[in-house]
Amino acid sequence: MTATPTPKDRFTSLDTLALVRELRALDRARVDKAFDVAGGGWSLAFRVPGLGRRELVLLPGRYGALLPEAGDHGDELSPFARELRRLLTGATLRSVAEPSGERLVELSFGRAEDPSELLVAFEIFGSGNLLVARGGKIAAVAYPRQWAHRTVRVGAPYARPPSRPDPWSIGTDSLREELARSRTDLASTVAARLALGGPIAEELLARGGWNPQEAAAPDAERVGARLHEEMARLYDEVGERPTGHLVRVGGVPVDATPYPSRRWEGVEDVETAAFPTFSEAAHEYFRALVPAPVSPAESEELRTRRDLERLVEQQRRAVEELANAADSLQAQAEAIFAHYPDAEAALAAGRARAEPPRTVDARLGNVSVSLSLERSLRESAQTLFEESKRVQGKLAGARSALQESERRQARPAVAGPAAEGRPSRRPSPPRKTHWFERYRWFLSSEGAVVIAGRDAASNDQVVKRHLKEGDIYVHADLHGAASVVVKHPAAGAPELTETTYREAGQFAASFSKAWRAGLASASAFWVTHDQVSKSGGSGEFVARGAWVVHGTKHLLRDLPLELALGTVDYEGETRWTAAPPEAVRRRGTARFLLTPGPERERSDREADLVRELGLDRSLLQSLLPAGGISARRA
Repeated sequence: MTATPTPKDRFTSLDTLALVRELRALDRARVDKAFDVAGGGWSLAFRVPGLGRRELVLLPGRYGALLPEAGDHGDELSPFARELRRLLTGATLRSVAEPSGERLVELSFGRAEDPSELLVAFEIFGSGNLLVARGGKIAAVAYPRQWAHRTVRVGAPYARPPSRPDPWSIGTDSLREELARSRTDLASTVAARLALGGPIAEELLARGGWNPQEAAAPDAERVGARLHEEMARLYDEVGERPTGHLVRVGGVPVDATPYPSRRWEGVEDVETAAFPTFSEAAHEYFRALVPAPVSPAESEELRTRRDLERLVEQQRRAVEELANAADSLQAQAEAIFAHYPDAEAALAAGRARAEPPRTVDARLGNVSVSLSLERSLRESAQTLFEESKRVQGKLAGARSALQESERRQARPAVAGPAAEGRPSRRPSPPRKTHWFERYRWFLSSEGAVVIAGRDAASNDQVVKRHLKEGDIYVHADLHGAASVVVKHPAAGAPELTETTYREAGQFAASFSKAWRAGLASASAFWVTHDQVSKSGGSGEFVARGAWVVHGTKHLLRDLPLELALGTVDYEGETRWTAAPPEAVRRRGTARFLLTPGPERERSDREADLVRELGLDRSLLQSLLPAGGISARRA
């Protein structure tokens, strides 16, 4: 390899295969309970005869792991975890479907007293999902979604995501053809056209000793055969009982694989640790992994490449359709002259009819031709010839456009002057998850950590666990708003001022019903920690997530409902946040300013932000308030 490999940020198809094979080794595993996993995701606890307890950790869009010990569970069960527990407790694992090159795990469960199948589908591609189907219909889903071809919501029939050919079953000839058709380098071709992804492409090229930047097409014949052998060898190395390999560079974990990895060989300070199972290595690697922010330049480059890939694919389809149309028209015209007596007979039979239509379909040899009853056969053939020439003209233009797009796609990315001669960087260490990241949070202009609950359960937690002496409690002046806690500064640090309190109030108002209602501003209040309790008046019931405030409230009026989406620095690390604009600007970089917008357009705005910022959609959604969004550049 000529450059430092890319650390993995989610499962590959071989990682998914390894997890499936570990699950298949469980004999008569019975679901005991379901849990939320601290930091995100869910888990299923199994009782396995002869083995005892096993726990399956599922983090959609990222990874899964079958572990011998219980993990770190959330303190409260979320509604989805309760549904998992209700549907699956006591069910026995019957089978696990073959992933066939996809990052999709399907587990079939059943009960002796209930003939209907319970299917758990764990999606690791894209932003990921987790759902349970009972009797073919979705009974619970983590993230309801809808596309033109597929609906994922409770009550809808379960349908698998659109599949693509299994890259691990491709033949040598097909592999050579894919390489020969490519207009890009080997690394891009193996990763994208073969749908193997970057980490596996790097592994295969390292094993074959090929230069990733070399063009794929010129040596397709020789490379294709060898590449097919390397793919088969790598697939076999996963084995029926996969072991784990955790790769570290300079002590920092950068990869976890179900096979001995070769792509890291030659990197300085690299070391590999062996684990009894792949899941244990994967869990060690992925559990602390936090998506790293993407720079504006990298995001723009990624967006451009993806747009170009889509354009090339559309142009290829257009060229193929036009070529087929031109050939079909030419064949029909030639068939008229080649089978003239048959065409005359069909035309006479059609004209003998008194009623419309004024055309007749004739089978001339192996070609079907539609003949007009109002034209001679020669006129019909001439019309077909002329239409074929018109389509061929469009085909020539389409081929020219495709060639230009493929040339643009094959050009290497242009590096700026600062990049010239710059040594390869070591992979950045995975970012650790801080305690406040389980809640909504931001850093105020004055450096205070401000946290807020996401739901009734976490509203209770932020107050019970984190409202301490010297802290401030903030709440929007609306029923059902989030509880917000401003942590007091460290000893010796300057005292907080009204600036932080107003920012916390703006944060509280933005994550309240006021945003979904489309208001421009709202009010909030703050009190000291000792003014907040669960004790209401005589006979007064205090609901879960609600708190009683005693004494004088300090009002914060006319707080704008506006958030900045951007990055801030905390303890030397960069993290994404959505917070009052001035707080983001003082601690980092504001990228977009968000205000309430039409709720029906939220999905489109999310897609725009994902494309512009290069963010994982699930991370973006965790930062945004409920309701519609309008976004403009900061």
